Amino acid sequence: MKLLKVSVPNFRNLKNVELTFEPSLKPAVFPIGSENGGGKSTLLQLIFVLLTCSLDDDKTEFLENFLSSVKDDSLIAKIELIYQEQIIDLTFECITNSNNEYKELTDLLKTQDKYIENFENIKDKRILIPRDTREIKEWKTRIKQIESRILDFQNNRKILLVNPLIDYKKYLIIKTNSDDHQISYRMLKYAAKHTYLVTPPTQIFLFLDKEVKKSMDSNFAEYYNKVNDIREKISNIYIYNQLSIIAITHAFKQAKEQDFKTALDNDNLEYGTALKELAEDFHDFLGNDKDIKPSSDMTSIIVKRKISENEVIELEPEELSHGELKRLGLYAWIKYNNINDSIILIDEIENGLHPDWQYNIVNELASWGDNQYLLATHSFYLCEALTPGHVKIIKPKLSDPMSKK
Repeated sequence: MKLLKVSVPNFRNLKNVELTFEPSLKPAVFPIGSENGGGKSTLLQLIFVLLTCSLDDDKTEFLENFLSSVKDDSLIAKIELIYQEQIIDLTFECITNSNNEYKELTDLLKTQDKYIENFENIKDKRILIPRDTREIKEWKTRIKQIESRILDFQNNRKILLVNPLIDYKKYLIIKTNSDDHQISYRMLKYAAKHTYLVTPPTQIFLFLDKEVKKSMDSNFAEYYNKVNDIREKISNIYIYNQLSIIAITHAFKQAKEQDFKTALDNDNLEYGTALKELAEDFHDFLGNDKDIKPSSDMTSIIVKRKISENEVIELEPEELSHGELKRLGLYAWIKYNNINDSIILIDEIENGLHPDWQYNIVNELASWGDNQYLLATHSFYLCEALTPGHVKIIKPKLSDPMSKK
């Protein structure tokens, strides 16, 4: 699965944005640049929310929060993806309950909801008399008839999905260009599981409710706790550096479990070497002067640094540089969670990275997993590692700092 194009006519600070991500360009790493406040982060969150929250009723609240600024009927975005060698366009529209074009559909959805509520009330009775049984059959028939009319309306207009929002005051309508709704549905379901958002802890998530977002300024600890709670519902979010240690220890736990499984599978109960190989992999990643292993309770890591031929010191995880911890955590998260064939949306990856690391991170990402990476960035070093065709700009274009010298 790959994202081919995203178009946003008018959403928050995004105006007439249209970016294409050519599958012929290798590596599949695309920096997205803009001025401060130009909409890079908003675009990443827009793609993430629309693809990961549209199918799941448990995530409707995040759609409502994200679209709360939309007051009138509006085309939110068009997203074009390639999935199983088929190119599929998805159109996301937000409409109000006063929309005339979709009035028949919205009325049917409200009626369906009332019918289902009545049906559940009758069905929940503890004692059923014959009249109740007949009534249940009648309600089932009514519900099927409504569902049939809704399906006909959607098929005639190539509507893949309708999400009622805010007690039926708004609706998110998703259309597809494909006559085969099943393949479009499977693609959206796949995208919901294989689209990831990677951000710094200071990022404001537009899909949180207003009160939670306000708490970021007054009580960051409370805000971060709320974000962690939300990750129970939206697990496709990775926050560096808070989750870096967790990603690394998770990789160690997996390796330990693999070694134990190997021992059980062997007649002589000989353990495997996955844990040792992982420690060697992290050693190679960090450089020859550092070794890393898990703590005895597997909740943290122990870092040892070789100062000289005869001297080794032990470091706290926090004593690693911001860039080291960021790179290692991201590497462990992608590689050892087997994240592949996914769209990974990364915000501010360059922060804390030396210019050389910013340049090298492009090929590193491509080697960690067979994914498509969209990077919201201000880094010219990162962009220089790629062809001009890779770099996507949200207008007005960035100015080159070198030209001011």
